Amino acid sequence: MSTVLRQAPRDPNVVLSADWLTATLDRSHPGAVVTRTEVVERLETVATKLRFRVHYTHQSDAPIALCAKGYFNPTQQRFPRAEGDFYRFAAHDLPVRTPPCVHAAVDEDTGHALVLMHDLVASGARFLDPRVGYSAQQAAATLDQLAALHAATWDRRKTALHTLFPSRLISLSGHVSPAQLQELLNDGRAHGVSASVRRGDRLAAAMAAMDRLRTESPSCVVHGDLHTGNIYELPGGVPGLIDWQVVQHGVWALDVAYHLATVLSPDDLADHERTLLDHYLDRLSAHAATPPDRDRAWWMYRAYLPYGFFLWAMTRRVDRPITDHLTGRLGRAVERHRSLDLLGV
Repeated sequence: MSTVLRQAPRDPNVVLSADWLTATLDRSHPGAVVTRTEVVERLETVATKLRFRVHYTHQSDAPIALCAKGYFNPTQQRFPRAEGDFYRFAAHDLPVRTPPCVHAAVDEDTGHALVLMHDLVASGARFLDPRVGYSAQQAAATLDQLAALHAATWDRRKTALHTLFPSRLISLSGHVSPAQLQELLNDGRAHGVSASVRRGDRLAAAMAAMDRLRTESPSCVVHGDLHTGNIYELPGGVPGLIDWQVVQHGVWALDVAYHLATVLSPDDLADHERTLLDHYLDRLSAHAATPPDRDRAWWMYRAYLPYGFFLWAMTRRVDRPITDHLTGRLGRAVERHRSLDLLGV
């Protein structure tokens, strides 16, 4: 296969080239011929996001502002493919708001995923910072999105997606040993969390316990990483969800607990979490899914808080202020609700 026609090139210069873009866009916008591109912004985290403008030989309905997301850094050895598969096989068929996708592909030889989306910043969208303040009203709006996603795949509806996106609890916990996790928990990221909660062995055991709970609840597709930094707002404050790199099937409470404990301050969380949980359950019912009873839902919400705490306790490649902020919030929520005790670990 030629460089121009490769579906998921790892070289950003290929993605930005007139030849590759013309060939790629021809499937959705036949006749659109790209003459050149100009990069507006390059954002580097684990993945790279390139915002760029596109110039054509003649006016058409082809997009003039695009954003490419890929793992272009040559030092990045792991190429998470879940997000590419999400946009290829799921996003178009789920009632959840995501950036319009022009092209998504996975290199089957390497697992490298590439997603080419409309650049929503150019049309007025605002992408949020993981440490930005979030209100209970905003949280209710994103819970609406989660309820729609969960209901559409509730109790293994859309079975193919459950196969495509398996549970990640056990595989994620395999990335780090309890001893390594303890070293990370002791490095200051969980400042203010008690020593009895800041324990790698208990947190690793909690992941296994949460995985066992999956057999007792309806399974659905969950986002898996919905902190404020993975949300964008359209004009008017309408939220959408991005960064589907940890998408998986699991228990609804994994998403709801992680989301609320990361986006709200500890005081706001304590004040509003029960009301927001009721709001989520009402929205789930409105989308024709049968929610658990309120007492069981409250127990599940508290029991699934350690998922996010584990995820950020093991994080090593994100800016340290973000890691500290989110690990601390999640750890304090786990401690306040005695989540590890609920799980019996």
